[in-house]
Amino acid sequence: MGLAPVAYPHLMPPPSFWPKPNRFRVALRNGGPPPVAMWITLQSSNVVEMVGAHGVDTVFLDLEHTSSSSSDLQPSIVAAQLAGMTALVRPAGPDRHEIGRLLDAGAEGIVFPMVSSAAEAAAAARAVRYPPAGSRGWAGSHARHVRWTGSRPGGDGYRLLSPEFVAAADESVATVFMIENRAGVEQLEDILDAGGPDAVIFGWADFTVDAGFDAAQVAAARERVYATCRARGVGIAISVVPRDKVEYYPGCFFSAGVDATIASEAVGARLSEVRAAITAVTTGR
Repeated sequence: MGLAPVAYPHLMPPPSFWPKPNRFRVALRNGGPPPVAMWITLQSSNVVEMVGAHGVDTVFLDLEHTSSSSSDLQPSIVAAQLAGMTALVRPAGPDRHEIGRLLDAGAEGIVFPMVSSAAEAAAAARAVRYPPAGSRGWAGSHARHVRWTGSRPGGDGYRLLSPEFVAAADESVATVFMIENRAGVEQLEDILDAGGPDAVIFGWADFTVDAGFDAAQVAAARERVYATCRARGVGIAISVVPRDKVEYYPGCFFSAGVDATIASEAVGARLSEVRAAITAVTTGR
C-alpha cells in the first residue's frame, strides 16, 4: 500500500483567484526601472492593446472626463491585463461603492482625482481595503477579480473567505492621489499621512484654473508638491512631453501622456506630410 501524498501549502503556488502582486506598486517600491504610464480616454480596448504592444507598463483608464461607465471599462481592464500591463482607473468621484465595483471588475488600483484634505485621503485609503482596515464591500466568489472562483474547499491554505485573502487583496491595490487645487497643496503633508498613497500626480491644469491662471502660483505649487513628496519618499508622475524640470528619484514613474492627445498629434503630423506631398505634385515645389 503506497503512502498518501503530502501537501505543503506554503510551498505551492497560489491558485488563479489569489491576488497577484501589483507590478506598478512593486516597481515603485523596489527602485528598479520606473514604470511608464499612459492615460486612456478614447474608450477603446483596441487602443489599450496597442499601447501594451508598444511596451507601456501601466494604463490609467479614465472615467472622470469620459462618457464611459464602469461596465464599459471592463473590456479595457481585460485588454490591459492580457497585454501584461497594470490597469488603474480614475473614477468620476470618491464614491466607495463605485470604487468597489471597479476593483471587483479587476482594476488593480485607483487614481483619486482632486484629493483636497486629510479626510478625503483617509476615505480613499479605506475605500480600496476590506474591513477592518477599510470599507470595501465583500463581493464573494462571483466577481471577476477572483476569476468567479465559485466554492472552494477549506483547508488548502488559500480559502477565499479568509484573513489571508483579505490581507493579500488589500496589498494588491495601488492608490495614486491627484493634487489639483490650492487646498490639496496646502494640506499635502496631512493628505500623505492620512492616505498613504503609492504615488502622487500634480494636476497642473486644474490647479491653473483654480489659481486664476497665476503662473507664479502654479510654479510654486509644483515645487512644493515635488519637495514634499520627495521628503516623504512618495513618488510623483514625471512628464516627458512637455518635459518636467524635476529630478527623478526612486519611487517616481513617467507619464507618456494621453492617448487622445497622442493620436491627434499623430494624425495632424501625417496630414501635414500628405498636404506637403499634394503641394509638391500640384505646384512642382
